[in-house]
Amino acid sequence: MLVTRFLGLCLAAAMVMPALADDTQVNNTTAQEVKQERSHKQQSKDRVAASQVIGASIYGTNPDDTIGSVNDIVMTKDGKVVYLIAGSGGVAGVGETEHAVPVKSFDMKWVKDGDDMTLKLSLPMTAEDLSNAPALNLEHASDLTVASFADRNGKYFKAADSQKMSPENMYLVSEIDGLDTTGTDNESVGAIEDIVFTHKNDCKAEYIIIGTGGVVGIGEKYTAVPADKVTVTKTADNQYTASVQADKTILGAAPKVTTEHYYAELGDENVRQNVKTAFNDADTKDNN
Repeated sequence: MLVTRFLGLCLAAAMVMPALADDTQVNNTTAQEVKQERSHKQQSKDRVAASQVIGASIYGTNPDDTIGSVNDIVMTKDGKVVYLIAGSGGVAGVGETEHAVPVKSFDMKWVKDGDDMTLKLSLPMTAEDLSNAPALNLEHASDLTVASFADRNGKYFKAADSQKMSPENMYLVSEIDGLDTTGTDNESVGAIEDIVFTHKNDCKAEYIIIGTGGVVGIGEKYTAVPADKVTVTKTADNQYTASVQADKTILGAAPKVTTEHYYAELGDENVRQNVKTAFNDADTKDNN
């Protein structure tokens, strides 16, 4: 009888132990995910992706009232963000008026939203103030290349450094989204999927996210390429080309980032160093 009970207990233990092991593994995985998520929230404070800014609501002097939304980002050839294109009025984009708001006019910060962190953009004005701002009427926001408009716009938003932009040095993020990119061998290496900006001091492009592989976005892999390794050229008829100082092999071997958290992952010094090393090694190979 004792032998039978002992065998029964051993059998029961054998059945329970794998379950306990599985539970332990799940708990360890969950703890790791929670730790990683907290790390992402902490690291995201100084970086933001273009995809998070475009479409974001803009809040006014009353922190609970939205006065518009961001439709696009205007930056220079070297990646410095100069304006956010804000839409005001209209319904679902219909009848909307667009304005070029100097990026320095915005208060851009991450705020706690339940268990998540949400990007919040605010302007020190009301919805009426924004709707009364100079309106963009030309395609490609070309109003900004006209001195009289730039001057009037700068005075309205009290932007001391406002000046007209030159057409060849003015880039709209929406127009390079999805742009095919070629490598050093003149072969396609992927498409521009997003841009990660730093916004602690000046708002400037730090990484270009290039997507490779997959079908209709499924199975696609994302590589963060230092912005100074990517050259985007604009033609007189507002067409763009892009090239990266690496080939498909280098991009394939470079560290990958995830679609949900790359703006935060790149806040990790180790990740940034790994990315830097991968593309510095690429430069070394090209020079040999």
